Amino acid sequence: MTTTDLGRIVVGFDGSEPATAALDRTLTLGERLGVPVEVVTSWRWPITWSTLPVANSWSPLHDAEEIRQHAAEVLERHGPVTVDVTTRTVEGGATEALVDASQDAGLLVVGSRGRGGFRGLLLGSVSAACIQHASCPVLVDRGAATASAGRGTVVVGVDGSPESGHALRFAVTLARGLGLRVRTITTWQWPEALNREEPPFDHWSPEQDALSTASSALDAAEDLIDDDVEVTSELVEGRPAGVLLDASRDAALLVLGNRGLGGFRGLLVGSVTQECAQHASCPVVVHRP
Repeated sequence: MTTTDLGRIVVGFDGSEPATAALDRTLTLGERLGVPVEVVTSWRWPITWSTLPVANSWSPLHDAEEIRQHAAEVLERHGPVTVDVTTRTVEGGATEALVDASQDAGLLVVGSRGRGGFRGLLLGSVSAACIQHASCPVLVDRGAATASAGRGTVVVGVDGSPESGHALRFAVTLARGLGLRVRTITTWQWPEALNREEPPFDHWSPEQDALSTASSALDAAEDLIDDDVEVTSELVEGRPAGVLLDASRDAALLVLGNRGLGGFRGLLVGSVTQECAQHASCPVVVHRP
């Protein structure tokens, strides 16, 4: 996959501070990856109203126009953009509009919270729903400046699952376009119930399994790895979410599959991915194959 294969980046915009930060980051990503950007804003009548207001009174379209103007101001502050940027206003709920827009997009970008999100929540309902149901990878922007500044690495959690393999390939594609390094991390820890001194564990360890997993992941992405992108592999002892959250502190992006080996097949998003999306210090990309 090349960056041109991404098609376009869709970003949800509702005028909130998180959405403004997400739009600004999306413009930077679009330019550096060389792909067009589409800004999507939604509106709808409050469902509790029994009748529509009379003519010349308030309507959500008025708000939508103000939000569109706000988006134009963000574009102006950002400066000249070298890729095509389009804006679209859609009638309906925000989640419905963004999930629909994701069907033919290469990446969907959402802020961590929108206008309707409670201040104390780390991840808003729209962001969480997009991670669960979007048809393309979803980037949750957490307002950190690392990726926009082009510093750090693209960190990828690798656990041997098909989902993490797809995430690694997507991370390599992003890193090549952004001029960043890729750092794969595979975690390991001893199961608490095991007696390590008894056979067969004197000839086996979870670290050995992790080493095999990391090596297999790199082999599966070998066709994408060349001199244009540096890829390193690390084994780290510890709980997966905790290790990845620690790595996110100086990362440009954290890329994860939607589910890992420990996820139940019926779940759309695994617990490690959810925890990282909630608490990571950098933007999180959840890859949905």
